[in-house]
Amino acid sequence: MTSSAWRVPLICALVTFALAATALMIMRPLMAIDETRYLTVAWEMWTGGSKIVPHLNGGIYSDKPPLLFWLINLVWGVFGQSEWIARLVAPFFGLLSVWLVAVLARKLWPEAPERAGLAALILATTGVFLIFGSTTMFDTMLTAATLMGMIAIWGLKDGLRAGPVIGLGIALGLGVLAKGPVILVHVMPAALLMPLWAHGEGRPALKGWYGRIGVAFLIGFALVLFWLGPAVVLGGAEYREQILWKQSAGRMVESFAHGRPIWFFIALLPAYLWPWGWSRAGLAALKPSHLWADAGSRLVTIWAVTALISFSLISGKQAHYLLPELPALALLLSGMLPTAERRMRALRLFWLLPGILVAIGAVAVHFGAFPELPDGSGSWLFLIVGLVILALAGIVAMRAREGWRAEAFVAPLVLVAIQAMLWQILWSVYDTRPIAELIASHSDHGVATTDGNYAGQFSYVARLETPVTVLTGDGALENWMAAHPGGLVLAPKALDGVSGLGEIAERHFRQRDWRLYQVAGAQALPEQGGDAPVAPATVTPETAAPAPAN
Repeated sequence: MTSSAWRVPLICALVTFALAATALMIMRPLMAIDETRYLTVAWEMWTGGSKIVPHLNGGIYSDKPPLLFWLINLVWGVFGQSEWIARLVAPFFGLLSVWLVAVLARKLWPEAPERAGLAALILATTGVFLIFGSTTMFDTMLTAATLMGMIAIWGLKDGLRAGPVIGLGIALGLGVLAKGPVILVHVMPAALLMPLWAHGEGRPALKGWYGRIGVAFLIGFALVLFWLGPAVVLGGAEYREQILWKQSAGRMVESFAHGRPIWFFIALLPAYLWPWGWSRAGLAALKPSHLWADAGSRLVTIWAVTALISFSLISGKQAHYLLPELPALALLLSGMLPTAERRMRALRLFWLLPGILVAIGAVAVHFGAFPELPDGSGSWLFLIVGLVILALAGIVAMRAREGWRAEAFVAPLVLVAIQAMLWQILWSVYDTRPIAELIASHSDHGVATTDGNYAGQFSYVARLETPVTVLTGDGALENWMAAHPGGLVLAPKALDGVSGLGEIAERHFRQRDWRLYQVAGAQALPEQGGDAPVAPATVTPETAAPAPAN
């Protein structure tokens, strides 16, 4: 790869990510509960909810800031309401991150411009980045903000220019609006530990450096304040506590969701490195001598290692929490270029291991080895298509002259093959449409659910114009029925013995049998305690149990 050809791999990276992410989205339904929940929050904002304070099931939703929901509403306003338009918002930031990692590589190693194109190609075709980058979640936005912050931090060392200071402030502000103060964990260690990565005469004076970091922090805070000020006023005391403490620092002190052991992310390192780190060239690029070879490598290493340590110490852990560090791995792995040629091509088949394991499992499912899973008897075509794509990935891996060209196609092809082979399971387990269509056709008189942890799984897909009421507490169901004759009740278990309810349908969704009941007309409702029916209890969204946090 010549120094003038870095743009070609960058273009290939952008096109590959766009095509692969689109294919992965098309081949799977909206995934409950995360994607369905976030689209429901955006939908409630679209149908008349507050544009400042997000809501879910009619109650305040404090788990995440509003940037994703704003952007979904923005594209709906421009292009019209559409599920597919909404699902493209988060992957767009994945595409932006692919471009930004090339920009950062160009700045870190101007003497090796070919690393920019390779870094973009590595990020775009890293398996974990493709999986989460194609979903409607917050982490691609956070990744883009982190990359913007790193570009600004590198620019800060070159003098007193205002641009990098403002850029870092904007990056911090956007990161907070995307996913909260967690952006500080991704960005600030690299800024605060500048003396470790900037050596020699080019190192900035400490006083001036930390002064500029402080100014950037204030700029970011001011940007967030434009939203946070009105939000804490409109949201009330409970929202202030949730958004300012529990959903950020509270996670770090004591997890209330997703508790994992301290070694969780260490165990996931092979997955984060697939497929580029699954080779001798990739592992050679991660040798300690390479990680500390120059200022750029030291900056990126500090960025990755401090985040790994910080999130390992936080009790709440999810695989996608380290998505903003995948660009750091891509930058470090881009140093493999001088050793990209492979002598033992047979070792490349090792990159196909995830697909091979899934293929074995998928064939076993089709032959009934796991009776608790859908047998897939009607989806042999998808299994065959998946196996053909997996075989194609093997052919590409074996025949490519340069290892990096083979690796660039392995993850996209293998992931598409996996989703084809799992087509029946994904759609039978996660498709919300069968229940949502029933809800939509019986929603004229209101919809409630007895599931205290209902997270909006069906609300957006059903396009409900009014939020679902979550019924909790003694008498809540009976009182809601009294106030909503003809209303619909969604229950994850049978409501035997409740008079005035007629079962409409039963549907299986995610290992649960959901039942839909319709409340009898007003004249059929039983009277309780005398001649007059019981007055409806106050069943408000605030009484509902909060949805599980992401």
